[in-house]
Amino acid sequence: MAAQPADRAYEGGRTASAAQERAIMMQRYIVSATRIGKNPWRYASVAGFEVLSRASDEETHWEIDALLRGQRLRDLVLPKEWLPLSPVPYTVIMDDTNLDSIPAGHLHSQPIVFRSPADALTWGHLSDIANISTEPVTAFDDDTLAFNSNLYGIDAEKPSICSISLDRLFCCTPPLPDWLIAGLLGRDSGIFRESFVIFWDNDQNLGSSFSRVRKASGPGTLWISLDNTRQVLNQLKKDKKTKIVMLPLGALFAETPPSAENRALWESEAGLFLRWGLLGPGREDPVMSRAFFEFVRRASREPVTDEMFTDCFGFGYAAMEEKLASFLKAALAQPTSVDLDMPLNSAEPDMKDATADQIGRILGDWLRMKGDSLRNTDRTMSEEFLSAAGRVLERAYREDNGLPPDVDPSSGGERSTNSFQNAGYGAAVAMKPFVVTATRIHDPGLLAVYGLYEHDIGDDAKAREFLEAAVKAGAARPRAYLVLAELRYADAIARPLGSKGKLSAQQAASIIEPLQTASQYPPVFDIFRLIVDTWAHCEARPADRDVERIVEGVALFPRNTPLAFRSALVCAQNGYVSQAAALIDKGLLFASDESNRKHFEYLRSELALPASPNKK
Repeated sequence: MAAQPADRAYEGGRTASAAQERAIMMQRYIVSATRIGKNPWRYASVAGFEVLSRASDEETHWEIDALLRGQRLRDLVLPKEWLPLSPVPYTVIMDDTNLDSIPAGHLHSQPIVFRSPADALTWGHLSDIANISTEPVTAFDDDTLAFNSNLYGIDAEKPSICSISLDRLFCCTPPLPDWLIAGLLGRDSGIFRESFVIFWDNDQNLGSSFSRVRKASGPGTLWISLDNTRQVLNQLKKDKKTKIVMLPLGALFAETPPSAENRALWESEAGLFLRWGLLGPGREDPVMSRAFFEFVRRASREPVTDEMFTDCFGFGYAAMEEKLASFLKAALAQPTSVDLDMPLNSAEPDMKDATADQIGRILGDWLRMKGDSLRNTDRTMSEEFLSAAGRVLERAYREDNGLPPDVDPSSGGERSTNSFQNAGYGAAVAMKPFVVTATRIHDPGLLAVYGLYEHDIGDDAKAREFLEAAVKAGAARPRAYLVLAELRYADAIARPLGSKGKLSAQQAASIIEPLQTASQYPPVFDIFRLIVDTWAHCEARPADRDVERIVEGVALFPRNTPLAFRSALVCAQNGYVSQAAALIDKGLLFASDESNRKHFEYLRSELALPASPNKK
């Protein structure tokens, strides 16, 4: 019975009452988190990647080589204009854990598994020798991407794959057209829908370090489905003049999405057009290659028409449809091959023991991004990932500050005690809630991740503490600046300091300031949305440079008609009539919905401007 009050002494808010009762205190032990020496995390920085690994050196090098080969293949096939540089190095997390030893239900990395190609038909003669790997699990934000894979049981002596990441396609500004993304990444017909395998020359005398990759091969042209592709092949064997059903190019390039019944055909034709331009006749002819890339550039900025197409290629839709029909017959079910010339193996990375900051930042960031991505599809798993992120970040904080579990960081590292004494064992220790504070984190990157995590779990007050500190320390994390600006905006809207419920000029400047830093990196839409919203609610008139940023946002995201309308309205309300008129014209280019067009035309009439040259 005497043990009951002692147990209550450790419950929050009950220390004083427990001190009034007799207790038997057992000897106190401090158990601190320690690194497992058997399998520690190690860190390296390699060619745009940060690597966090507890796999063997051979396995780690194997995965890095696969990523570097994928980069080389990607950069050879795609123009750099489609792949803006990542403002933050990608992170690569490698584990080496036997999943049979992990209790069911625990979060773990996905093992890399080799399998035969899903559609052996389009791999042709390579289908019997190609081993396709599952891709590492990825998580991403606007500004970075994280890979996470389990290399347990991998045969690192058999280099065979290219691990290709094309996430930067979604960061291109202006955004690339939907048909282009489908042609590259479409699930059934995209050029890069599966991993590529490599082929190399092996110099037996000089060893594998002198071997060179000569070719990478991947899945070939599939038309609508596997069954349909087989049917078309059989028809072509009987009659080479067989006409294959294709969409008119006007339907392929239309702004409205394809219907469900035409989706597979649309994706197949998108893949065919991309193959023609990137890997086929369109690439082999320098004139056609320049025309192809100019066409994509213009298609990202304006609606595609037969006239615009002709301006680029020198011929119209009808002639291109004939070229594609001929190319389809030659390329159907043929594997994709790209000639390469690169070393089989890269230089081994310089792996060092990872610091607590590096472990917490990289693992915590991957877990929180994965949790955030699952928020709307799997609430339970989202909470699991976010909870794990919190534990990883807290452990990094404790280890970085050398804190045992019963230290409250907010009290300057002192244990909290009360006056209750036990003659045999001294003072009782009352545990206080663990509080993490930005002032005790030294790594700007970890500050940024901690702030983004707190924002993801809904504690925006704590998020702002960390993000303010991260921005002050110059963290190279654009999303941290954007989220801080959003938090400042939310606070300003809740407590406006201008007249008539408007934001003051000082509040607007506070919001715009971090956005200026974020826009130094590849821009994202939310930067310009927030700039426009800020000036729409501010009592002050935006300066010329602010209007230039507003106009720039519409140019970078031309298909976003709500942004164009809001931008035109802000310019009109503040006396920038010529800019408003130009933005109305830009908005009308992609305003296919009649109600949207009416809004633009109404604004034009209010400004007493001439009728739109784009009016349909």
